Amino acid sequence: MTDKADVVHPKAGILQVKREISRKTRRRQQEHVAEELNIVAMMDMMTIILVFLLKSLSSSPANVPQSDDLRLPHSTVNTSPSQALQVIVSRVSITVNGRFITSLRNGYVDPSQKRGGGTGLMINPLAESMRDQVQVARTIAERAGQPFRGEIAIIADHGIPSRTIFEVLYTCGQSGFAGFQLLVLKARSST
Repeated sequence: MTDKADVVHPKAGILQVKREISRKTRRRQQEHVAEELNIVAMMDMMTIILVFLLKSLSSSPANVPQSDDLRLPHSTVNTSPSQALQVIVSRVSITVNGRFITSLRNGYVDPSQKRGGGTGLMINPLAESMRDQVQVARTIAERAGQPFRGEIAIIADHGIPSRTIFEVLYTCGQSGFAGFQLLVLKARSST
């Protein structure tokens, strides 16, 4: 019988020692397994996408919901609407970028809402709103390093009296918006 002390083990080379060390290290390390999803990062990503989509859909002049109070006139125009400030004139109200400004009666502005009464052209609530809007638009243009163009898109019902349209155009022009676009629906061709 051989005694344990009498057994001679061959000396291991440096390469074998390194292999053995790396094998034992790998056994101790556990592979990193994601136990749960990082929901915060996914929520951030989805929020950014949602805000982008809502902003692009709400600011597009071509996406105007029509109702009984707002029917756009038809035209054969071939140009696309630009990204301008929206002034919507329906049969019952005037709104700026979706915010209610004043109500209309039979398509006309109440004389008490105008400077000079029934013969005046300046619509007071619209003028106040447009002053705020021109300051915001100038600040945005300045920060973007672009000139302020003062463009607005007038979206009006086809049955609105021309007097009301003139009053809206005059009020917006006096507030600093001089570039006007009238939004219409492109007429379908009969062929």
